[in-house]
Amino acid sequence: MEQIMQTDSNNTFSQIRHAIQCLIEFNGEVDRDDVLYAANKLIAVLRKVHDNYQSWSNEAIWEFVIIKNDPLRYINVKSDQFNHMVRKIQEDMIVRFS
Repeated sequence: MEQIMQTDSNNTFSQIRHAIQCLIEFNGEVDRDDVLYAANKLIAVLRKVHDNYQSWSNEAIWEFVIIKNDPLRYINVKSDQFNHMVRKIQEDMIVRFS
């Protein structure tokens, strides 16, 4: 059973990683440096959540992803599509690892 959970966790990690890769390829009205900053921040958060989700509560995962490590906190996003993509990735992390 533990091996199945590990496989599901790795599959989830890969799917979210792919979504972040799609974010990196975003070609909208967003500064390229902001795109790379947000993507790198999301990758770091994903790794940390993936490594620790079994010992964290759902609230702790939510707080870590949304409050403490929000990649949009320090950048000025003018694209609703980019904002939506980032929020969707964050939501996926929370839902799938909770």
